[in-house]
Amino acid sequence: MDIIEAKRSLETLERNRIRLVNYNHLFSSYAFRESCSAELRKISKQIHGIEEQLNAQFKKTR
Repeated sequence: MDIIEAKRSLETLERNRIRLVNYNHLFSSYAFRESCSAELRKISKQIHGIEEQLNAQFKKTR
């Protein structure tokens, strides 16, 4: 994965994460809230993975 593609993916994932966090679940069903929580965990894991890859790549190029 090149750096530009990784940064674009990271930006998209961050926007999706922010949308999920800011979503008002007041009138949502329990199943929908659980689905959002699962998606939020998945996105957070992806963000963490991309950030680790970018950090490792920067350390290699130094």
